[in-house]
Amino acid sequence: MKPKPNVIGISGVAGSGKDTFANLIGCKLKELNAKVKFLSFAERLKWEVKDVSLRLYDIDPTNCSRDEKTLIRPLLLAHGAIMRDKTKGRYWIDSIKHKIDSKKINIITDVRFSEYSCDEVFWIKNEMNGILIHISRFFEEEGQRIYIPPANEYEKRNDKALKSK
Repeated sequence: MKPKPNVIGISGVAGSGKDTFANLIGCKLKELNAKVKFLSFAERLKWEVKDVSLRLYDIDPTNCSRDEKTLIRPLLLAHGAIMRDKTKGRYWIDSIKHKIDSKKINIITDVRFSEYSCDEVFWIKNEMNGILIHISRFFEEEGQRIYIPPANEYEKRNDKALKSK
C-alpha cells in the first residue's frame, strides 16, 4: 500500500496565482488541524545569485518587487537552466528534498519543469507519491477568456507539458 501523499506541487506560469492558491490550501488544511510547510525550488536559486544581482543590478532576488524580478529574470533563468542541465534536472530537487517534513503536508509553490525524465514532476509524483496541481489564470475581455501568458520561452515550453501531467 502506498503512503498517503504529503507533497503537493503547484505549477503555472508567473503571475498565475500559485502562491495565492498555496496560501488558500494551507489555510484550509490548518483549519483541519493539519501541519503545513511551504517550500520553493527557486529559494536556493535566489540565494545563489543574490551577491551578483546586488553587485550588478542593486536588486536583491530574495526580497524584490515583481518589476525588479522581471528585470533580473534572465539571470535567474540562466543560472537555473545551467544547474538543471548539469544535473539532468535534479539540482533544485536536491536543494529541497532534505527539507520535506514527513509529519507535515509539504506544498511546493513553484513547479516549473518537466524536461528531464527524473525532474521536478517525476520527483513529486513518483518518488514522493505526491500530487501536482496546475494553476491557470484568466481575465475576460469582450466575453473572451484571455489567459495569463508564459513570461518566457522556458515557461512557454514547459507549461504545456505541466498541464498534461
